[in-house]
Amino acid sequence: MPEHADILVVGGGPAGIFAAVTAAQHGGNALRVALVEHNHVLGRKLGKTGNGRCNLTNRNVSIERYHGEETRFLHNVLPRFTSDDLLAWFEERGVEFKEEEDGRVFPVTDQASTIADVLKEEVARCGVAVSLGRRVEEVGRGKDGGFFARCAGGGTFLCRKLVLAAGGPAYPQLGATEDCYAFARAFGHTVVSPAPALVAFEIAAKSLFDLQGVKTRAEVKAYQGGRVAATATDELLFTHFGVSGPAVLHVSSFVTRGLCAAATAKTDLPGTETLLRVNLFPGLPRADVEKKILSLWKRTPKRSLGNSLMGILPKKLPQVLFRNVLGLDVETPSEKITRENRTRIVNVLTNLELKVAGTRGFRDAQVVSGGVRTAEVAGRTMESRLANGLHFAGEVLDIDGDCGGFNLQFAFASGYLAGLAAAARAT
Repeated sequence: MPEHADILVVGGGPAGIFAAVTAAQHGGNALRVALVEHNHVLGRKLGKTGNGRCNLTNRNVSIERYHGEETRFLHNVLPRFTSDDLLAWFEERGVEFKEEEDGRVFPVTDQASTIADVLKEEVARCGVAVSLGRRVEEVGRGKDGGFFARCAGGGTFLCRKLVLAAGGPAYPQLGATEDCYAFARAFGHTVVSPAPALVAFEIAAKSLFDLQGVKTRAEVKAYQGGRVAATATDELLFTHFGVSGPAVLHVSSFVTRGLCAAATAKTDLPGTETLLRVNLFPGLPRADVEKKILSLWKRTPKRSLGNSLMGILPKKLPQVLFRNVLGLDVETPSEKITRENRTRIVNVLTNLELKVAGTRGFRDAQVVSGGVRTAEVAGRTMESRLANGLHFAGEVLDIDGDCGGFNLQFAFASGYLAGLAAAARAT
């Protein structure tokens, strides 16, 4: 026998949970809200956010912090459920928050489980019927004008309103799939090709792999097709495969679509080659960097070149750059460095060029760039413009935000609007 609901939400992440809870809260006691999730727990991916601390939102939310083919859609989304609204919702349920650098907001517990537990508690309190460990494999129109959702292994849901909030393929190790794109296409929707976003880069220069684990604040400029695609100043992390850290994650959102297009074509498409140029002295002109280095060397003329900048940069960083990139003897006293080599040193410290070989893919990506085309969705209600009664929420849409809480804010805001509209139309 099929299972019946007034509203069915497919996807148990932040957007889906919030859509279900909002619908239940605003739809009245008679409204039946169901949520189906293929994982065996709700909010599994939520535990990965903010390195497990859950960067819930950001105080600097604006349309400029989001990306996609059509971001004007957000003018009808972001003002209707703001970061203040989200924080107030959780504060009413006993959660306290703290604000950190660049407007990032975390629970004071520094645990994503705090947020997940409150959401699960609210799901139960609102009477949402939750089905875990069930993967929806097909959706479509029912005979009565509603919808059906057929599950793998048997079982079918029948509903009046359907909310698709199952996300995209980022973090497949946590169960992420592209199923929701297929569901959207079944109703005639266009899907912008997905690409990893907020993702680390692999670089071609293996000589820099010796810097694995080194962190430093830097300015990173990403060039694609010879033009500056994005710039960020934040922490840069060198890894065993290339570079990561907030600065890299930020610029990745601007270039991954081109990289993925080139990878799919198995060639360097015109305008897709990506270079990173790194300034390890962000905010300082090249001439000032040279003065700083000269001043330091005059104070410590006998110190070896490899150790000559250890007071202003992580010790290992100049050692590897001078030895592996410039081919210099790092045991040479700084007073013996020639003018020519000093110029080369300043250049590598202020304009280190890294050729990007690729991304770490969906397995390491925090979010997805691409998804259901937003021109086909009404921002005020998250309702499909092609299929009445069908709503979308969260990462399934062609919207991805900067690193720092912007993506969770969009997930909750879109979930809230979808749940609110679905409840209004189902009552």
